[in-house]
Amino acid sequence: MTFKEYIFESFINIVVFDFEYSQTPGNNPNPVCCTFKELKSGKQETHWYLGETPDWPYDNSNTLWICHNAVAEVSCMLELGLERPDFVWDTMIQDMKLQRGIENRFNLLACCERFGIETITEAQKNMFRDMIIDNYPNYSKEQQHKIKEYNVSDVIENEKLFLGQVALFGKRQPVFKTTLSQAIFHGAAQAVIARIERNGIPLNYELYDDMEKYFPQIKAQEIEELKKVADIYVGDKWNNKKFAVFLNKLGLLRNWPRTKTGQPAQDDRTLYRYSSTYPIIQQIREAKFIIGAKNLKGYCVGKDKRSRAPLKLFGQITGRTNVSTAINPFGAPRRMRNIIGTTKDKLIVYADWKSQEVVIQGALSKDQNIKAAIATGDPYLFTAKKAKAIPQDAIRKDYETERELYKQTYLAIGYGQTAIGLKAKLDISESEASYLLSNLKRIYPTYFKWIDGHIKFSVARGFFETKYGWRFYVSDKEKMNPRTLMNWPLQSHGSEILRRALIDLDNRNFEISMPVHDAVLIHIDRKGAREKIEKIKSIMSEAANKVIGTPIQVDTKLITHAFRQKEPHQERWNILYEKLLKAKKEVA
Repeated sequence: MTFKEYIFESFINIVVFDFEYSQTPGNNPNPVCCTFKELKSGKQETHWYLGETPDWPYDNSNTLWICHNAVAEVSCMLELGLERPDFVWDTMIQDMKLQRGIENRFNLLACCERFGIETITEAQKNMFRDMIIDNYPNYSKEQQHKIKEYNVSDVIENEKLFLGQVALFGKRQPVFKTTLSQAIFHGAAQAVIARIERNGIPLNYELYDDMEKYFPQIKAQEIEELKKVADIYVGDKWNNKKFAVFLNKLGLLRNWPRTKTGQPAQDDRTLYRYSSTYPIIQQIREAKFIIGAKNLKGYCVGKDKRSRAPLKLFGQITGRTNVSTAINPFGAPRRMRNIIGTTKDKLIVYADWKSQEVVIQGALSKDQNIKAAIATGDPYLFTAKKAKAIPQDAIRKDYETERELYKQTYLAIGYGQTAIGLKAKLDISESEASYLLSNLKRIYPTYFKWIDGHIKFSVARGFFETKYGWRFYVSDKEKMNPRTLMNWPLQSHGSEILRRALIDLDNRNFEISMPVHDAVLIHIDRKGAREKIEKIKSIMSEAANKVIGTPIQVDTKLITHAFRQKEPHQERWNILYEKLLKAKKEVA
């Protein structure tokens, strides 16, 4: 039996489908038409969805849905009031599994090119897309005909791509059941992302509108005030050359930390190091914070005041979610999370896995010392004790500095950080950094032995791979970057845990608003909130168990009103908010 035969026997229907739609930033898509091709029968049909809503031609049960970028296609299904499909083969994601680390382009055209599949040109595709967007919803008969033809061409191309992938997987991975289940798992995760984007992130209406209206005024005032003591900005843009001149006047330029490009470092950590000694640096730091606060005009906010930033679930080589922080209120900078709001009937649950990468390290390497560290509830305090940096009966509140030092060192080993890198990160000597790292290697020898062997094995066979089949092909460039190779198993399995949790949460009808690396933002009904939180914690913990064979404890924060943050983020937000109120009052 071939892999194709196995797939065709596993489902009643095998349907390649593709939507054409119009969509504006922050809003849900407007489906225009959809072409279906059922591969067993060869039946092909195109449905026009403007002004009419014909019956959906196929039942969801026991149907394999094949599409390219399931987030977009499933979003259209949801817009038509249809349920999320259970079995999805996303040809884009499957091509990523075949090519990640080798290729970077995964649109339908690029994927087809790699399989030698003839397609229409990129210019033609762009022409049709512009026609659909520019003329929505008033299409002439001729335009309707052309749109349908284009829609059909996408389906035909993707059918060939799917069959090409099936043939290739059949040669590379003869365990057909596993290969199919992995493809369906990643396809289901993409389908859930469609729902998450549809949910969006509710914003505090009044606060959002005020920030959008008054922030330019706040920024301009802050720049003018800063110019009185330090001329660093050109317009509203930070200028490295002017900053260098300023530092030189203070006599700080020579020893000031540099970026990889040789420019004076301007990150918040560096400014903070000098702020206590030089009050003017603190003034620059705070002004930079205010000026750098996000202008909300670039945010993807819909008519219903919900943010719907496009989520790329497999955006990074590790499979981690990638979302532009410029258009996402849950991204950096953290201060902007305060515009996230609750509704009259809903609360926000912020749920994250506790010490996720540490647990993954222990599960993959089977290092008993790591497992013992996790069992204490504070692996970083445990590490400091094992290093004999603090007494064996020490408690956290009395040794916060030492604990933080070993925490940062521990996290650094997961990224393959060297003594030089740790020196810069912790502002300590290189010999101190080397000592800290050697302590970690002494305390957790099994982990270091495992990661070294895992890297050598993966490089030798040419790729890394997770339990669920997410792959990363090791290029010559990556072979020279041990940090990427050391961190990939940890981040990739963390990504699989997130995807497993998203599917399981969605299956239990939880309203997910945003996934972020090792955390999930969920809106729940106020009634029965505590029971729902416990259920969320259970689902997310079990998701980790399904992926790595070990559950991970989940911490939750319940947000009843505005999104509140830890200091110093909250203090800084308060400063920004006060300036906002002042600007609003001045206009009034």
